[in-house]
Amino acid sequence: MRAPVRCWIPMTSPTFELVIGEGCDTSVAEGVRSALGAHVPERAVHEVGQADIVVAVGGDGTIMRVARQVLDAGASSRILGVSGGRLGFLAAFEVEELPLYLDAIRAGTLSIENRHALHWRLLRDGQEAATGCAVNDVVLAAGQPFRAIELEGEVDGGAIPRFLGDGLIVATSAGSTAHAASAGGPIVAPGLEATILVPLAAHSLAWRPLVLPAEASVALNVHHANEGSSLVQDGRLAKRLQAGDRVEVASHFQTLRFLRHPERPFGATLAAKLGWAAPPSWRRPGDDA
Repeated sequence: MRAPVRCWIPMTSPTFELVIGEGCDTSVAEGVRSALGAHVPERAVHEVGQADIVVAVGGDGTIMRVARQVLDAGASSRILGVSGGRLGFLAAFEVEELPLYLDAIRAGTLSIENRHALHWRLLRDGQEAATGCAVNDVVLAAGQPFRAIELEGEVDGGAIPRFLGDGLIVATSAGSTAHAASAGGPIVAPGLEATILVPLAAHSLAWRPLVLPAEASVALNVHHANEGSSLVQDGRLAKRLQAGDRVEVASHFQTLRFLRHPERPFGATLAAKLGWAAPPSWRRPGDDA
């Protein structure tokens, strides 16, 4: 009897698509194009979601726009961020590193970091007036003429204290290092999914940031608003607010998948890009002022 023949079936190589952000450094863009090869299609943000891996080159704004489009398209694309902007905290790779890890990316051996996103909707007069998704945060901001906004909130249907101040941030774990961190919120490590409420200049010393489970639902009723009061999604104006509006925020049903750098832990990224725990710049006697 003949021994069974063992056939080797090669794994299908993943498909790529490329997005170059506006204002991206020209040398960075050319470096990524060269590394990926001319066969990788270059697309506008609204066209992504057709490939296995979306390579987003630029700052955090570009990467967040790509991520929101992946959500809107209902795609399962993995997102590979390459830094080409001012900060690029969400970008796992620098352009010069891309050729070094391209084989591992194609082979699918890099770890995937799953991140939850937010889905929000604005109700006005009982009707849905707007809806959207956010990677980092949804902010209800007081706006011009800069009098306090007044909000009454619920978490999973239970009331929370009324808020009076400059605004309220509802952030994801990824967003904990963005606007929420600037407002004194906690930094949440990747893999620990949470929804975070962070007040902006609350008219109460007792209103403190609150960390909730990622699956928690948050509802905010607007009792007082200014002419410029706004709902802000990932740093961009989404809708003007008015008294009587209700904003509901919950975890998006779809999870974002970011490719992770194999040799750069979260703490190193915090230190390199945000200066986390950086010591004072001590000068010794005799040093130049």
